[in-house]
Amino acid sequence: MGFWNFFKTKKKDNQDPDDNFISEESSLDLIFAKNFTESGGRFIFLDKQNSSKDIFDKIVEENQWEIENVCSLDSDISKNLNIKSIRKIDDNKVKALVTGCEFLLSNSGRILICNKQIKNNKIESLPSVLIILASMDQFVSDLSEGMTKLKHKYKTKFPSNITTIVVKNKLNEDNFLTYGNSAKDIYLILSDD
Repeated sequence: MGFWNFFKTKKKDNQDPDDNFISEESSLDLIFAKNFTESGGRFIFLDKQNSSKDIFDKIVEENQWEIENVCSLDSDISKNLNIKSIRKIDDNKVKALVTGCEFLLSNSGRILICNKQIKNNKIESLPSVLIILASMDQFVSDLSEGMTKLKHKYKTKFPSNITTIVVKNKLNEDNFLTYGNSAKDIYLILSDD
């Protein structure tokens, strides 16, 4: 047995299984959930008893928003949730934006989006609260894998305005290093579809 192998074996032998329930071998969804929630994101997994609409209604109620102050840039999402569809975010009355995403980046807990979700709007112009709708097949390990899959998904017309959304960490909100960044309060509604 080599010198370094001794320490690796010793660490595994002494490790309590409950010490670190997320290991390197964990699935992408668990790694993402850990990184996303530790950053301050709200992760909601849909079960058979709740629909996206049910969860959405609870989020609106929890934040005491008027339904006309929650919008989407996607007409299908607007129809499904019965909210206003808009083309551009230029209204301070918009409290939250509901949108889809391209991929969920497990290693960072960030969300990859493009012009398909936010049109030509800059992250800074989006409302401070985003409600993201995603599904289990959107997990990728990192940005590199996400960009590769994006390239395969849009073979003929590659999207523009590609960026990642960062969760606003309330613990670091007063840190001067985070001043001016475009982090958002994010609710992620994940379905099994």
